[in-house]
Amino acid sequence: MSENETCDALLSQYELLRGKLTTQHCDDNHDGDKDEHSHGDCGGSNGPYTVGLHVVAIFVVLLSSFLGTLIPLAGKHVPCLRMNPFLFVLGKCAATGVVLAVSTIHMIHPAAELLEEDCVPDSWKESYDAYAFLFAMIAAIVMHALETQLVAMFASDESPSSPSGGNGEKGDANGDEERADGAPSGDIYQHHHSHVPASVEGGKAHRLLSALFMEFGVTLHSVFIGLTVGITSDAETKALLVALVFHQMFEGLALGSRLADASMRISLELLLALIFSISAPLGTAVGVGAVVGSKISLTGVTFIIMQAIFDAVCGGILLYLAFVLMLSDFPTDLRKHAGVGAAHRGWKRLAMFVALWAGAGIMAGIGKWL
Repeated sequence: MSENETCDALLSQYELLRGKLTTQHCDDNHDGDKDEHSHGDCGGSNGPYTVGLHVVAIFVVLLSSFLGTLIPLAGKHVPCLRMNPFLFVLGKCAATGVVLAVSTIHMIHPAAELLEEDCVPDSWKESYDAYAFLFAMIAAIVMHALETQLVAMFASDESPSSPSGGNGEKGDANGDEERADGAPSGDIYQHHHSHVPASVEGGKAHRLLSALFMEFGVTLHSVFIGLTVGITSDAETKALLVALVFHQMFEGLALGSRLADASMRISLELLLALIFSISAPLGTAVGVGAVVGSKISLTGVTFIIMQAIFDAVCGGILLYLAFVLMLSDFPTDLRKHAGVGAAHRGWKRLAMFVALWAGAGIMAGIGKWL
């Protein structure tokens, strides 16, 4: 082989090797860009964004939330608005269905979907594929242990102080006032009679804790729902706003029913109702501020994971409450209002089940848009 042929062969091999190295380098850069993109911001909303529309949404959601929570409380405290005892029971049944649907369809399921987003690191997806359900299960277990201990503590602390069989001064005052007005408060807002002190105090503590746990769950959930509305485009906001109004209205009815059933002071009831009512508008306001200021990323990986964890935990809390209400309050009301010897027993039993199913069904339907 001549020197020229040898040089040509070496040059040919050099060009071939350089081409391969260049191609590999470009591919590596492309993959790096993909990885960087996949672990950056999650997909946001596209389209025009009007601050005025989102400000209107804040006040509309605030009104619907407060109105939904206020209706059951007004029925308890305002004589002219006081409803038939069985109508209040139907409201409680519907509220139980709402809580069941909110916990599963509006919280736990979206949490699982968020953790499957492309922007979530593979370490989350590959290490365990059921984190949302794990967090929900842990929350339910913790709530069970916490409620059991707190109810026992309340019962042991209160029962010695009321040997005559009362519920305490406040409980008796409220109960006597409502019975004097003709409203069967002992039947509606209390599940036990005063001649069993330990049972009364245990039941009162159970209802109080259920109301407080529900307040925590739906309030935190509503903040993230409000954030979603605050960062979406105008077209998406209009669709979300309709669903959110009904969502907050029914969640407010559910929460208000539990607050009315917990035998609290009216000032505390109104405070808790107000806290829930401003939760979603507060989230929306934060979202609007983030979009306008562009200083906070509400589509980043950290925010998405945090939202998923909080949704899963709150969903577990509400799922536990839903089954406690279904297995405890519902059978008690069923025996009391549609038991043996009750008038129209069959129709009342059917109405209670239909109310439960309707509450769950309506919120499940709203879950298609929210």
